[in-house]
Amino acid sequence: MMQLEEWSLTIGEIVAPFGLAGEMKVRLETDFPERFGRLREVCVRRSPEQAQLYAVESTRPHKGQILLRLRGVASIEDAEILRNTFLQVRPQDAVRLPKNEYYIHELIGCDVVTDSGRPLGRLNSVLRGGGNDVYVIGEGKDEILLAAIKEVVREVDLARRCIVVSPTPGLLPGEAEEV
Repeated sequence: MMQLEEWSLTIGEIVAPFGLAGEMKVRLETDFPERFGRLREVCVRRSPEQAQLYAVESTRPHKGQILLRLRGVASIEDAEILRNTFLQVRPQDAVRLPKNEYYIHELIGCDVVTDSGRPLGRLNSVLRGGGNDVYVIGEGKDEILLAAIKEVVREVDLARRCIVVSPTPGLLPGEAEEV
């Protein structure tokens, strides 16, 4: 197996064989499940050091997941070997997003500053779910959680790796809440 570093954008996880002929159930890690219908090749990654390219023979939706058949995976035993591996594509193969929408992997590591210039730290992760995403900035006792909504996130400059925010008054450490 190879490293295939350029194949780094995870779009799903193989969670189980499906049937006896090598088809597999894939849990989606993408907001664009229709992309599976266009896949010709995919990287199957077990670890950062273990990855292999496969030709995609077929895909089809099934109960909120994708059923996937890869060339060379012809039995339930072959499929079982790939359980708990991740399916990845190259970032340049990502679905194009509308203006002012970004992939999480593009945002992670950006410096976050307030619109008044106060540095808050680096964006470490994004919590998904609920009504909106939440940006996790900094770590430990210095961690800041900010709603990723247009009233808070004022500017994203990927070229400068910077996100400008306007947090609710009183939210940041060291700020007294207005009464």
